[in-house]
Amino acid sequence: MEKSKIIIALLIIIGLIGLFFLAKQASPETFKELGLNLSLPWFTFIIAIIDGFNPCTLWVLTFLLVLLISVSETPEAEQARYGAGRKRIFIVGLTFVSVIFIVYFMFMTAWLNIFRYIGFIDPLRIMIASVALIAGAINCKEFFAFRKGITLMIQEKHKPLLMQKIEKMKEVIRYGSLPALITASVILALFSSLVELPCTAGWPIIYTGVLSAKVFEGTISFYIYLLFYNLIYIIPLSAVILLFGWFFKGKKISKEQTQIIKLIGGVIMIALGIILLVNPGLLMLME
Repeated sequence: MEKSKIIIALLIIIGLIGLFFLAKQASPETFKELGLNLSLPWFTFIIAIIDGFNPCTLWVLTFLLVLLISVSETPEAEQARYGAGRKRIFIVGLTFVSVIFIVYFMFMTAWLNIFRYIGFIDPLRIMIASVALIAGAINCKEFFAFRKGITLMIQEKHKPLLMQKIEKMKEVIRYGSLPALITASVILALFSSLVELPCTAGWPIIYTGVLSAKVFEGTISFYIYLLFYNLIYIIPLSAVILLFGWFFKGKKISKEQTQIIKLIGGVIMIALGIILLVNPGLLMLME
């Protein structure tokens, strides 16, 4: 392992150990008096935006858009004939993101209802904390040993089929009608959502578990927060589409970028797991 990675690992371990003892000794009331408590909307925004930088979804989306651009970069006569270009980038991208939004919202709704039915009891809290710690550790591992051992990224056995479906879109992108293009984008988004679930399942479980413990006057408030979460979640994906569409060029997410995203998300996930495990009251301050 590189020397720099060893130093990063040591700093992370020291920081998390410090957080453990701080969380264990901290009083929620003291944090509230100091004005250090985090509001639920801000907590939702932070978790959702971190979750939104999902390397698996970003990988599929950028690969799809790069494919679209490569097909669009044909002689001018052919482009004029088949209309490949910026318009199709936005159509494919926005269709893909819309389906991801719907699937993710349904996925989180299912978890929320399960947690609300069970109640935020200690075994459930410990289970959610364990998911956060294990998933966070696996994500951090990707920075130091990319795709070695256990991974929460898209499984290698699923990649050939996913790539095959993306490649099949070449003809639809180049020659297909707009309805056919939208239909193909929907099918690809649905399929990729299924194979990507292990890559991102940790954050929805953690968030819906915390959200289920809140007391609202009406049930609708829970779903408003889920809608807000999912709107924030698709911001990074929407930004990718806008950048590709505006500049009409781009490149796929790199291994190094994936490793950094995984490390940051993993550390934050472990931190939340520690707080849920030793002092959940710190997360219950949110209003």
